[in-house]
Amino acid sequence: MRRRCPECGQPVKEENLGDHMARTHPSVPKRRYKDLNVRAPRGRRGTPVWVPVVAGAVIVALAAGLLFASRIGEPPGPSYAGRFGADHLYWDFGDVPQTVVSHSFTFENDGVGDLVLNGAWTSCGCTTARILIGGTQSPEFGMHSNPSWTGRVPAFGTATLTAYYDALEHTDFYSGERSVFLRTDDPAQPEVEFRIAVHEV
Repeated sequence: MRRRCPECGQPVKEENLGDHMARTHPSVPKRRYKDLNVRAPRGRRGTPVWVPVVAGAVIVALAAGLLFASRIGEPPGPSYAGRFGADHLYWDFGDVPQTVVSHSFTFENDGVGDLVLNGAWTSCGCTTARILIGGTQSPEFGMHSNPSWTGRVPAFGTATLTAYYDALEHTDFYSGERSVFLRTDDPAQPEVEFRIAVHEV
């Protein structure tokens, strides 16, 4: 059954008149529909809720895939770097007799990429150091012997730096601190200082 639109006179199916008025005559207030004996617009069927959710998930997945693909073949950057971590960097030997004493500092790589070690050196000729990574030992490092050496600690792996103190290097009885410096590629700790304290007796 058709009925003429009260605004424009166009013939419209009775059941579609409310929709016609809402689209063609949006300025007519909805409260007048009752006075005009026009059924309120049925409203268009909305987009199902799952459609934007799925569309959003697809967009996120595509963006992540493009980001990952763009990193293939890319040299390791800061996000892939190793991160130095240790539970202690200081050791007090207390009283040291006229001999060689040593202490091992264990440290770890808390990063997602290799932690690269680029050698070490000490603050005095009485102190030397060696680094052990997975059963492979570095050359000996000292104040005057700094051999070229690079080691890699894998992600979540551990290594050991052993500091040696030789009391026979001094003609007197020394009491104080000595340091071993380790060079890493960790941007936050490019140079790590391990300290030992001694009191010769």
